[in-house]
Amino acid sequence: MTRESELPRDVDALLALIFQERVERDTLVVKVAALEHQVRVLSRWAFGPRSEKRVVETQSAGPQELFSFMLPREEAQRLADQSGAQGSVTLEVPAVDAAPLSSKARKPAPRRTEFPEHIPHVRTEIELAEAKRQCCGQTMEPMGHERTKILERVESSVVHEIARVKYCCRVCQMKVLTAPLSTRGLERTLLGNSFLVSLALERFQHHMPYHRLEQKYASEGLALDRSVLCRSTIALSERFEPVMPALREEVLSEGVAFADETRTVFQEAPSTKERAEAWMWVYANKSGDCIFDINESRGKDSPARMLACFSGFLHVDGYSVYPSVIDPERVKIVACWAHARRGFVEAGGSERKLAHEALDKIGKLFELEKLGAGLDAFELQKLRAERAPPLLDDFRAWCESTLPKLLPKSPLAGAIGYCLNRWDDLARYVSDGRLEITNNRSERCVRPFAVGRKNWAFVGNERGGRAAAIFYSLISSCRARGIHVRDYLFDAMLRLAEGGDPATLTPCEWQRRYAAEFDERRRYVATSVLLQAGR
Repeated sequence: MTRESELPRDVDALLALIFQERVERDTLVVKVAALEHQVRVLSRWAFGPRSEKRVVETQSAGPQELFSFMLPREEAQRLADQSGAQGSVTLEVPAVDAAPLSSKARKPAPRRTEFPEHIPHVRTEIELAEAKRQCCGQTMEPMGHERTKILERVESSVVHEIARVKYCCRVCQMKVLTAPLSTRGLERTLLGNSFLVSLALERFQHHMPYHRLEQKYASEGLALDRSVLCRSTIALSERFEPVMPALREEVLSEGVAFADETRTVFQEAPSTKERAEAWMWVYANKSGDCIFDINESRGKDSPARMLACFSGFLHVDGYSVYPSVIDPERVKIVACWAHARRGFVEAGGSERKLAHEALDKIGKLFELEKLGAGLDAFELQKLRAERAPPLLDDFRAWCESTLPKLLPKSPLAGAIGYCLNRWDDLARYVSDGRLEITNNRSERCVRPFAVGRKNWAFVGNERGGRAAAIFYSLISSCRARGIHVRDYLFDAMLRLAEGGDPATLTPCEWQRRYAAEFDERRRYVATSVLLQAGR
C-alpha cells in the first residue's frame, strides 16, 4: 500500500500491517546477505587466488605462550609436594627469524635428538633444599646441571629442558648429589608427559591415523616418524594395562550389563600373520563405565572370558553366542526392542500396511518408556507392571495371528519370528526397573570405535588392538562420567608411574579420590603463572 487512502483506519490493523512489513524486511535482509556472500565467493573463485592458505603473523609472547608451560609448572609443583625440591620454570620465546621453513624449502629432516629452534623452550631448574645437601658439616655447593630435554605438547609444541642442579662436597671430594627428576609417564622416550597424552587423544578421541599425525607434526618442523608415534602409544597403553581388571570389575559389579560387538580388521593377525577379520567387543553398565576387548574371533572366547564371574541381567542384541556362554541360573538375557523394531522397518517395503501396524504397537511400548523418564527404578517398575503387560499381550497376539498369513521366507515373517523366538527375553525388562527396553547403551559406547575405524581402516596387530581397547575404555568411561579426559590420563599416568594402586585409578575411583586434588593444584599453578606474568 503506497497511498494514504489505502491504509486501514483501525489501530490493530495498522499494527498488524507494520509487523508484516518488518517480517518481510527481515526476510529480505537475510536473502540479501546470502546473495552478497555468494557474490564474494564467486568473485574470488573467478578472479582471486584459488589457494586457501592463510598468512599467519608472528606474534610476541601472548596467552598461548603464557600457558604453554602450565603443565611443566604443574609437574614441578607435584615434585615439590612430594620431595620438597625447589626451583623455577622459565619460558624462552623464539626469535622472529627462527620461524620454521616453508614446505617449498627442502631441508633434510633433523635427527630426533636435535630439537627445532623455532618453538618455545621451557626450562625447569630443580634444586635441593639446603637441609638435604649437607655433607661433612658443610652445605654442598652447585657443580653444574644434569640436563634432560623432552618434547611437551600443550596447544603447540615446546622443548622442555629440565635442569637438575648437581652438588658436590668440596671437603671430601667424594659425594655428589643431584636434584630429583619429575615423574615421567614413560622412560627412555623423547616425548614428554603432555605430548604422550595429546598423542593418545589425537589417535583415539579424534581418530587421527598415525600417518596423518606424522604429517601434522612435520608441518611444525618435528621429525616424528609414525613408527615412533605408534610405539609410544602402545607403550602408554601398557602403562594403563593394570587398571583394566579393576575397570572390568566395576563394569560387571552392578548386576546390569550391556554387551555388543563390531567388526574390524587386523593388518597382521596373530594366527595367520596376514590381514584378517577381528572383532571389538564392548561391555558397559548403567553408570557409563565400559570396557573394550579385542579378539580375532566372533566366537565364545571374549564373552566367555569377560562374563565368567558376572551375575545379573545382560542386555544383548540377540546374538546367539551370549546365551551359550552364560549360566542361565546366574545371568538372565534381556533382548533389545530396538533390534526387534528394526526388522519391521526393513520389512515395510514389501508389507507396508502390516509392518506399520507392528510399528504402531511397538511404538506404544517406547511411549510408555518416555512417560517413565526421570522415575527411579521402583517407580518405573510399578509403571511398567501396570501398563506394559496389556501392550505386550496385544502385540504377541497380533504376531501369532499374522504369521500364518505370510510367506515363511518373507521379511515380515522373519521379523515376527525374531520376536516370538525371543519373547521371554524381550518381555523381561518389565520385571525390573533397572532394566532398559533397548541395548542402545552399548551401541552408543561402541560408536566412537566405529567412527575411528572409518579413519584408520584397520588395527595393526594384536598389541595395537589391545592399545585401542584400553584407550577407548578409558576415554568412553571418562566422557560418560563428565571427567575431562586429558586431566584424567595425565594424572593417572603419573600416579601409575609413581607406583599408585591401579584399583584406585579407574575413571570412577580417580574422580572420587583425586579429581579435587588435581583441580586444586591446577588452580594454584594457574594463579602463580598469572601473578608471575603480572596479570
